[in-house]
Amino acid sequence: MQNFPLNLLTLPIWWYTRGLTMVWRWYKRRTNFALQSTGLALFARHMWEPLYQDYTRSGRILSFFLRIAVLLYKTLVSGLSLVYYGLFLVVYACLLPAVLVMIIFQILNHA
Repeated sequence: MQNFPLNLLTLPIWWYTRGLTMVWRWYKRRTNFALQSTGLALFARHMWEPLYQDYTRSGRILSFFLRIAVLLYKTLVSGLSLVYYGLFLVVYACLLPAVLVMIIFQILNHA
């Protein structure tokens, strides 16, 4: 299946088999990188540890609320990147039918 000639008739088959597999792998790599680069899981795991080893009451309260703010920001950044990459995946899946419909519309409109 990998070594067949790519032409206009086999393009839709390639687009939804091999091409979609490549885009899905790219999507998984990018989402894993986005989650790892923000360090969201690691940050949430150390939520209750005080910053700079300040074990006083005010230090614990301040570091907790600061970590809540940073956690919300990191969650927002991760969520937006996941939505962006998911949108790219949906656009890829819908692009070929949209192009084919527009080509058929142009052919029928000028005929």
